[in-house]
Amino acid sequence: RNPGGLLMAATNKDRPDRPLTLDDLPPLPEPDHATLRVEQRRGVAVVFGVISLCIGVTHGVLIPCGGSLGLAAWWACAALVQAAALLALCCFAVLYYGDPGVVRRSESACFPLPPAVEARVRAGENATALNNIIEGRDTFCVRCLVWRRADDGPPHHHCRTCNRCVRQFDHHCGVFGRCIAGGRSSGNKPAFVCILLMGYVGVLTTLASVLAALTTAYSLGTAAAAVGGAIAGAWLVSCVVVVAARAWRLAAGRAASRLQRQQHRRRPAPASHGSGAPAPLLSTKRRVTPPEDPGARCGGRASQTRSRWAGRRTQPAGSASRSAQGPRDQGR
Repeated sequence: RNPGGLLMAATNKDRPDRPLTLDDLPPLPEPDHATLRVEQRRGVAVVFGVISLCIGVTHGVLIPCGGSLGLAAWWACAALVQAAALLALCCFAVLYYGDPGVVRRSESACFPLPPAVEARVRAGENATALNNIIEGRDTFCVRCLVWRRADDGPPHHHCRTCNRCVRQFDHHCGVFGRCIAGGRSSGNKPAFVCILLMGYVGVLTTLASVLAALTTAYSLGTAAAAVGGAIAGAWLVSCVVVVAARAWRLAAGRAASRLQRQQHRRRPAPASHGSGAPAPLLSTKRRVTPPEDPGARCGGRASQTRSRWAGRRTQPAGSASRSAQGPRDQGR
C-alpha cells in the first residue's frame, strides 16, 4: 500500500548514517471522517435552524403587529436580530475554515527525532506502539511525529477524532466537528464563544421583540399567552428535532455495524502452507503452568535422595553391580 515508504525504509536501512528529512517520515494518521461528517451536518442544522427560527418569528410578528411600536423600535428589533445572525454566520465560517492551532510538521517541529522513534522510522515500522516521549517540558507525539513545545502555550493534546496535535486544546466539539482551542487572540475559541453568545442574544431579542409587539397591539394577557405558546411550540419542535437526530444516528450506527459484519464475512481464507494444508488456527486453550518441584516442598530429604542417586550413578561398574545385589546375595 505504501511502496514509497517501503523504498525510503530500505534506503534508510542501507544508509543508516544519512540524516532523515520530512519526506522520510510516515504519513500523518487519517482523521475519523465518518464522525466528522456527522458532527458537521449537526452543526449546520443547529446554526441555520436557530437563525431561521429567530428571524422568521421576529419578522412574522413585527410585520403585522409592529406598527404600534413605532418605526424606530421596529427597525431596532429587526436590525438587532439580523446583526446577531450575521455575526453568528461569520463565527461559523471561522470555526469551519479556520485553524484551531494544529501543530504542523516542519524541520523545527519534527527534528531531532528521539532515538527510539528514529530507529523505528529507519526500519519502516510504526512508532505508535511507543508512548509519548517527555524531555523536560516538551513532549514528542509518536502519532503525529512532532514536538509539542511548552513555549507555545500549554496544554497540547492529540485529538482522537481529528488525529492531530492541537495547541492550547480545550475540547473537541461534537456539534461543529472541530477542535476548540486557542486563547483570546489565537485559535478558534473566540469564535466559538461568540457564536454561543450570539445564539443567546438572538433568542432573547426575538422574545423581547415578540412580547413588545404583542403588548402594544393587544392586551398584556394576550401577549403573554402568545409568547408562552411560541415558547412551547419552539420546545416541541426542538424535542422533535432531537428525537429525529437520535433515531437517525442509531440507524446510521446499525447500518455501519451491518456493513462491518458483511466485510468480515467476505474476508479471504487464511493462506495455506507449502504442503497445501490450511494454516493451523491459534490455540485458545489456557496455558497450564508446570507442577511445582517436589523438592521445594520436601526440603532436605528430597535433596539428600537426589544426591544419593547421583552418587550411585558416578560409582564404578563393580561397585554399582555390588550395590545392585540384594541384601541376601551380599551376605553370601
